[in-house]
Amino acid sequence: MLTLSFSVFILCLLLPFSDTKKPNFIFYFQDETRAESLGTYGHPITKTPNFDRLAKQGTIFTQNHVLHTQCSPSRCALTTGRYMHTLGHRTQTHLVQAYEPNMFRYLKNANYTVHWYGKNDMLSQDSFPLSVTYWEGEVGVSTGQNAFQFGEKGYYSFLQSPTNVLPNSTENGDYKAIRSAIKFLKSNPPEPFMLFLPTFGSHPPYGAPKGYYDLYDPTEIKEKSPLRPPDNIGKPYYHSKLNGIQYFRELDGFNDEFFYKIQAIYLGRVTYVDYLLGLLMDALDESGLSSSTTLIVSSDHGDFAGDYHLVEKWPGGLDDILTRVPLLIRTPGGVPGHVVNESTQLFDVMATILDLADINVTHVHFAQSLKPQLFGAKGNPDRVVYSEGGFYYYNEIEPHDPLQKDLNDPKNLYYARALEELLPNGSPRAVMARKGQYKLVYRPQEVSEFYDFSVDNRELKNLWNDTSYTSIKQQMLNSLLEWFLLTGDVTPLHEDQRGLPPYPPRG
Repeated sequence: MLTLSFSVFILCLLLPFSDTKKPNFIFYFQDETRAESLGTYGHPITKTPNFDRLAKQGTIFTQNHVLHTQCSPSRCALTTGRYMHTLGHRTQTHLVQAYEPNMFRYLKNANYTVHWYGKNDMLSQDSFPLSVTYWEGEVGVSTGQNAFQFGEKGYYSFLQSPTNVLPNSTENGDYKAIRSAIKFLKSNPPEPFMLFLPTFGSHPPYGAPKGYYDLYDPTEIKEKSPLRPPDNIGKPYYHSKLNGIQYFRELDGFNDEFFYKIQAIYLGRVTYVDYLLGLLMDALDESGLSSSTTLIVSSDHGDFAGDYHLVEKWPGGLDDILTRVPLLIRTPGGVPGHVVNESTQLFDVMATILDLADINVTHVHFAQSLKPQLFGAKGNPDRVVYSEGGFYYYNEIEPHDPLQKDLNDPKNLYYARALEELLPNGSPRAVMARKGQYKLVYRPQEVSEFYDFSVDNRELKNLWNDTSYTSIKQQMLNSLLEWFLLTGDVTPLHEDQRGLPPYPPRG
């Protein structure tokens, strides 16, 4: 009976969309989940059976990179299909405006019912009613209390103490969001729909519901998946224990075991993300909507999680553990178990969704539809992917932002990062170009980086000054200039009359 049910399920998935019926979409979008930490992406310890299930049923993209390594800029790029620099979405509080096209607004204008359960960090207040039908702000995971008292070293490490809150407790906002989504699926929802689930995911603090905090043994991680060592020569300043993240967060006095503990809890959170995915997938299958629904899973950026003796992320950090995130897509009629190893960008999700929905995109964007790959095609081996970060102007620096004034409170866990950002050249602007085995990070005002992943897949040796790479490095720098020239601005859709308006002004 189980074999028959599975066969029927696969048959439903292989049936193409009706010519007249637009597909539904579910987009499970967690915060701060890096690709390499999933068992599905090769981690030797982490258990992610539901990601595994989705990979077998759909397409997995192994080299998917975000456009920025902070929440808001990454999400703004995702929904517009535009690079962060194109319209200046560089900070946490400069979101997509009502005059800017975005993926959800296209869907709503095409008569999609758009439900949103989770966090924002993407749309301005004016954009929401234009883009979303219904929204709830349930988000979060019970992570316990800070393992350190204020004033103790370790207070800014994000390490938490255990909690007795159960995984399926409504004290977990992420669980409530998934439960709301399941209720929607069971309600005979209006079709077509977009169900967007931007959850807290693996975001620090480093704590987890009961059963996930101690799920993994730090000793086993040390044996089978060692952390990247700290204090590597030639790294940018934020890696330094003298004037970087370690110094400002007061992490320099802790040994390896402390950071393996952080990594173990982070991996537990990744498995909790997987647990919630399983609830969602089961509900979708039970609803009878699988044959008409595309399921997409990804994240906005990664996390250091103890690697390099660092925690959280960094606004100008472009390490692969921050830029490389999972992307898995299952669509009816798609090829199951397809693997795409060529590079993709997170904002390709926008182009893919609108392509599958057969919606005409009228604004200039730079995303590429992955629809061909969902049906078995290979990716583009010559594609260059980009990511950006850092600050330069006064109003970009987060502690100067009136909407983030709580960063100036010493008890705020981001206070330490704010102090570092306030340094002259604290988090300088940076841009990454990644093509095949090569990765270039250019910082005009700080340490630039170059890596050859064929010999150093953990980014431990900065080759910027290695003369044997001069030619390829110069080629990539030249391509950066072309890229900026071609993507630096876009012409608005709205046009203006060139003549004078009537005088006196009307009204």
